[in-house]
Amino acid sequence: MPPRPELVIEKRLVFALKIAEGTVSHEVLHGVGLNLSNIAAFLRVLLYSIQVNSDLKEILSNITAGNIRAVVEFVTHFIGSPNVEAEKIVIFHAQRGRPYIIPIHEFSKAAILGDYSHYVANTSLAMNVFDTQSSDRKEHFLCLMIVSYFLAGSTVKDRDGFIQTKRIVEEMQKWGFLPAQTENALRRLTNKRLIETTERITFEEDLVGLIGEIPEGFRPTSIGAYHVQRWAANFAYLDAMVFDTPIFDQDTQDRFVEKLGSFDIADRYERALTFRNYLSATWESSGLRPEYFDWNESVRESQKDFTIVLLAIETIARERMRNSAATSPSAR
Repeated sequence: MPPRPELVIEKRLVFALKIAEGTVSHEVLHGVGLNLSNIAAFLRVLLYSIQVNSDLKEILSNITAGNIRAVVEFVTHFIGSPNVEAEKIVIFHAQRGRPYIIPIHEFSKAAILGDYSHYVANTSLAMNVFDTQSSDRKEHFLCLMIVSYFLAGSTVKDRDGFIQTKRIVEEMQKWGFLPAQTENALRRLTNKRLIETTERITFEEDLVGLIGEIPEGFRPTSIGAYHVQRWAANFAYLDAMVFDTPIFDQDTQDRFVEKLGSFDIADRYERALTFRNYLSATWESSGLRPEYFDWNESVRESQKDFTIVLLAIETIARERMRNSAATSPSAR
């Protein structure tokens, strides 16, 4: 069996920490000693977080499908990502007087956004499962339904876990999706590694989209399972997909335009909540009720994530009020 991803990362972080603390010199430094206190503090927090936070172990294993090289590359990018508030993490760690644990949303944000402030499909580890290729509003849920159908215990699979393409198309037809819609979704899911084919291929792209013969069968990957079971209704994920998803409701579009360029957490929360409500309304009106996927259940399971963000917003607001009161003329 290959080594567990978190163990590989832990060993590399321990070695990097020793270099940052100046307790060991690396051969490329030619005897030059280092003592990078802030970097060392960040590495200590990261190492401790991976050791004790099971959510971080889960995301490392699943969004990379257990590929050790991909795990190392992701953690490397996480350390230097502009979307990771490294300075805040170091300050929190110093002020608390006890070990600080990096929350899962920091890892999710780095995986989804990479080095950009907005979601970019070609560079992100995530796929926008809500994207549509037609004007069919219920297509927002097609990719989620396909992956969930793959994961269902009642779905007929061969001994290697593959499901016949014919069965997939027929199942989606029951819910009003055309074969072309399903095949297009299968191509996109394959190229973002949420599923894999019997031929282990990906699809080429031309001016009209992804092209190529559809293989005989498909099966899910851990990346696909993570999208469905952890990310779909999650705040960080919805926040990233707001401006990459076609919106078929004018009122919702108008609400997004109000503070289009704002990165304030309160505005991001409102956008993500509006987007989630739009998807929930679409789900209710779609008539989609497969036994293997329920959008409302995804929303319920991810509500605690929205609650945490709301509490953080309220804490920030109280701190601003206290600071404002402390600097006001009456306070002097």
